[in-house]
Amino acid sequence: MKMPLVPSDLYRLALPSDPQCAPDDRVFFTLATPDEAKNETQTSIWSARAGRPAAPFTSGLHDRMPRISPDGAMLSFVGERQEKKKIYVMPLGGGEARALTPSYDAIPATAWSPDGKQLAFVAVVDLDPACAKIAHDETSGARHIRALPFKSDDEGLLDGRRKHLFVVSIDGGEPRRLTFGDFDAGGPAWSPDGSTLAFWAQMGAREGSFVSDIFTIPAGGGEPKQLTNGEGPMCLPSFSHDGREIAFLGHLHGDDVGGRFNYELLVVPSQGGAMRSLSAAVDRPVIDYVICDIKGVGGMQAPIWSGGDYEIFAPLSREAASGIAAFTRDGSAHRMVAGGDRDIIAFSRADDGTLAFVYSTPIVPSEIAVLDPYGSEERLTDCNPWLAERALRAPRRVRPQASDGWTLDLFLLDPVSDKAAPWVLQVHGGPHTAYGFAFSFEFQMLASHGIGVAFGNPRGSQSYGHAYADAITGDWGGLDASDVLTLLDAAEANAAIDPTRIGLAGGSYGGFMTTWLLGHSKRFAAGVSMRAVNDLVSEVGAADLGWFLETEVGAPWTDGGRRLFEGSPMRHAHEIEAPLLVEHSERDYRCPIDQGEQLFTLLRRLGRTSTEFVRFTGDGHNLSRTGKPRNRLLRLRAIAHWFVRYLRPDGIEPVADEAGSLFKPLPTEQTP
Repeated sequence: MKMPLVPSDLYRLALPSDPQCAPDDRVFFTLATPDEAKNETQTSIWSARAGRPAAPFTSGLHDRMPRISPDGAMLSFVGERQEKKKIYVMPLGGGEARALTPSYDAIPATAWSPDGKQLAFVAVVDLDPACAKIAHDETSGARHIRALPFKSDDEGLLDGRRKHLFVVSIDGGEPRRLTFGDFDAGGPAWSPDGSTLAFWAQMGAREGSFVSDIFTIPAGGGEPKQLTNGEGPMCLPSFSHDGREIAFLGHLHGDDVGGRFNYELLVVPSQGGAMRSLSAAVDRPVIDYVICDIKGVGGMQAPIWSGGDYEIFAPLSREAASGIAAFTRDGSAHRMVAGGDRDIIAFSRADDGTLAFVYSTPIVPSEIAVLDPYGSEERLTDCNPWLAERALRAPRRVRPQASDGWTLDLFLLDPVSDKAAPWVLQVHGGPHTAYGFAFSFEFQMLASHGIGVAFGNPRGSQSYGHAYADAITGDWGGLDASDVLTLLDAAEANAAIDPTRIGLAGGSYGGFMTTWLLGHSKRFAAGVSMRAVNDLVSEVGAADLGWFLETEVGAPWTDGGRRLFEGSPMRHAHEIEAPLLVEHSERDYRCPIDQGEQLFTLLRRLGRTSTEFVRFTGDGHNLSRTGKPRNRLLRLRAIAHWFVRYLRPDGIEPVADEAGSLFKPLPTEQTP
């Protein structure tokens, strides 16, 4: 009999990412593994090839971002030594890595020049007080803040320093800085003749804006040239091989990045001119919107031009899955190159047309595969063979109808039980993301302990078209709540569910919906509200990007916050009677910690003694996906213990109800 998946198995999980094709048929990728003793995730560069086991290529503990030189002779990567990052290069045939750049606090992007003699990269630069909007006194920690934003859930409290574009010779020497000013440069991408670099930035954007544009700049230095016109969030440029056009991701719907509008595959002449969309007619986003707890959120990558520039390759999310699509340059057609019931997370393309990609399925966390030009696919890695010993199951899919006729999407992960069992209804965040064909450690853990999991995509979710994603704008807690309950009805109609043992859980917007429904419905025996938005008024003012909610919930501040106040789950929290576990992270800037504190404090003040609070230190909003291993372990244990305590699955007894009990190993865990 197979063993259940337990929280401590998280320490065994090895996750490949960022696959890069080399001319010799090898694929280089980053492999992330948790280090229990150091409580950190370590990364190294590995290589794989058909017919041979994958093998490590670098020996560093924090190596990532492998990039192959155009001639296939060299590999560049970003390595961290003594908490500083440098770009290193080493021969693909093996040898010692050589540091190419000075140390930087962050290096988020690199790109080889077409002739392989230079590398462009983006790195954090020193503060320029003449244009900076923030100054940081390092001795005391005090900050002088003169504009929004002043914090980021990804980066923490901002210090006024910016990320700018550099070029460095492969022969060494001081990197040459190309961009200057109070903006962050993203990208970069080389023109085929090596004379020009394209990048994206919020240069000249109004304060608090989400609009960005595509720019070009001479590789030898000079003034940037703006190619787009502030019509939306534009990013990740890529030159055609003939140098005439630049493809990139974005949309033309203004200052909106929440996900109501599909990101499109856009093209602009490299010398400037009218933009055109190659994907608008498809009505699906060209980014990966499928979420789970084994990767970060928002899978975006630069488009890839085919040889001859006939097609452009980009991700495409469709109905709870993400694949690779090829769009014709004239926008007349597209085709799915790699798809199926899975989540293709990232990919690269070799000159001969071979695609290397990393993918996830409901029973496979992530693996590397290649697709040759003739359509033959082969898996190259087996990063988690130990999972064959665990009781994993693929979900069943149901497509229920909402009361107004819309078709929704539901997945049912049956527990290891043949009789009526407890179930948990899970609600995703965003709200414009999607659950689907990807691995969820949390869901598999619950199901293997006798608790079924229902998860799906009510309206508001992405990957079903703009109208589906935009349907709940201005109606949070209305149409969306009705759809979530429709999913629950469908789950009860299609699974052996004990109606007295149904739990509810969700994070971020899913936490909003958890708190909201517990205050409006008595169908749930217990809940877990994680990193939730509970009070929209304070969320708009205190979150790193909270003002985007004014559009999402249709409540601009011109009414003094009245609609935000009335649409907040906190206004109905006094109706919550089910046992509720509140989870939050102290360094969460997307949904700040007071969102959880308010809910816990109010319910305890009302005498709801079955309300408890788990708060984590040192991680932000994405703790469940990319947080410190120990925090992720304790989070999983707390969720499992809570539902074992109140939903009582067969075959497992709750631990003693005492302080710290939610952090104890499950009875099924063999580790002390």
